[in-house]
Amino acid sequence: MFYIYSVRPTATLLLFFGCVYLQVLGQKPDDEISKSVRANNIITSFSQFNQRLPVGQIITGMSTPSVSEIVGDPYWDTHWGKSSLLLYKNDELVEGYFTRYDIFKDEVEFKLTNNDVRVLSGNKVKNIVWIDSVTNKDRYLVNGREYHEDGAPLSGFVEVLVDAEVALIKHIRIEVLKPDFNPALNVGSKDTRVIKKESYYFNRAESLVRIKSKKSLDVLGPVYVQKINQFIKTNNVKLNNEADLIRLFQYLSGK
Repeated sequence: MFYIYSVRPTATLLLFFGCVYLQVLGQKPDDEISKSVRANNIITSFSQFNQRLPVGQIITGMSTPSVSEIVGDPYWDTHWGKSSLLLYKNDELVEGYFTRYDIFKDEVEFKLTNNDVRVLSGNKVKNIVWIDSVTNKDRYLVNGREYHEDGAPLSGFVEVLVDAEVALIKHIRIEVLKPDFNPALNVGSKDTRVIKKESYYFNRAESLVRIKSKKSLDVLGPVYVQKINQFIKTNNVKLNNEADLIRLFQYLSGK
């Protein structure tokens, strides 16, 4: 059995993250404060405690990752990043570990100091503040069950790219390609492969709307549409480009 030690969040921190869904879906994004606090706590814990926080409640049920014959990159990001995880069970907070998220298996992998790896099922995790090891910026992932498209919850996790009254949300799903090898012609692949498919959303009432084209944004109303059209025209924005979408939604939010 593998154990990870955690510390309980403060009452203020629990209040922030207990309201994260409502904040993203149209209310004032005060959660930016708590995300920054948790990100700073991660950096502090790594520098002061050598990747180990004071002992608190014990989280059990961890396991070693299973061996997979799947070919491809199933990770949200292949890099290991310093992280802070808020669990559904008792709002337990787990900090001070390098992690990465496997979309295909819906598992959060923990890298230990001896390079051993343990995993935790993604359905136990409410949200993650994750420090990108390349950019050193904090990124924010929320369990997809908190978000709905056409009445159905999203699978896995979503990433909040722009946290605002009109938020920009990213979702990645895995498409599995089965072996298609033809021995007679000696063509195709013998492997089961995975391909990542990215989708982008914004919030509308209590649901998410997928951005398929500029017309998808019309439901935001004439005031937003006028600003969107002007920004797209002036800045040559492409709605299938993540960086362009971030610029657009930051502009809409006044950031």
